[in-house]
Amino acid sequence: TTGIGVRFGVPFNDSDTVFFGLGADKTRIIPGTLLPTVYQDYANEFGYSATAVPLTIGWSRDTRDSALVPSTGRVIRTNGEWSVSGDMRYVRGTAQYQQFVPVTRRVTAAFNSELSIGAATGSGSYPIFKNYYLGGLGSVRGFEQGSLTTAAQRAASLTATGGAKKVVFNAELLSPLPGGGNDRTLRGFTFVDAGGIYAPNEAIQLSEMRASYGVGISWISPVGPLRLALSRPLSKFDADKMQSIQFQIGTTF
Repeated sequence: TTGIGVRFGVPFNDSDTVFFGLGADKTRIIPGTLLPTVYQDYANEFGYSATAVPLTIGWSRDTRDSALVPSTGRVIRTNGEWSVSGDMRYVRGTAQYQQFVPVTRRVTAAFNSELSIGAATGSGSYPIFKNYYLGGLGSVRGFEQGSLTTAAQRAASLTATGGAKKVVFNAELLSPLPGGGNDRTLRGFTFVDAGGIYAPNEAIQLSEMRASYGVGISWISPVGPLRLALSRPLSKFDADKMQSIQFQIGTTF
């Protein structure tokens, strides 16, 4: 996939920002005898080379006391994308809510929820390369990154290729490590995650969700936030790919 895009953020006050942008991308599939069936189906509908021209618009409100080590406040984000031209016509959007609650002077409770949905807007189907993925740090820990399957993929023993719908819930309890005083740049945490991935024609069902729990360490290092998590599954299916120890350089959730 190759593309180009520009996105602007316009702050209206200390908390609210509106985003809008325009882009264009081209996805090319290289034919071959080992091409997965889902990619061949995509090529049969859109061709081995397909284009999209997406418009994006979004809004965020951030009232956290710190972007790196928040202890209070909330974040609300919404983002929409609409392909108005090209071979792939679709619309998709994401809504996210995060809340940080000080339990004590040292302990913080953090909650995250996210809903993402995509759908076709033309006569064709929703393009597979615009799917959402689930599993791993940043979504449902304890499962391999991007490995969770939809019910249809699992029934046909197919490799995970994402889905047009995604639901994620996370809860954490964070505290400075013993001996660290009130230093919040190095903290330990316990967590519970849950999430599900769904095909365009599948309803969002709690019975299809996976869940996990565990502990970890979070460090705001000079190269960015580092996270190490040790996880165990609470709810899984037989074909799920597990990964009990995971490492990430990235954001809080």
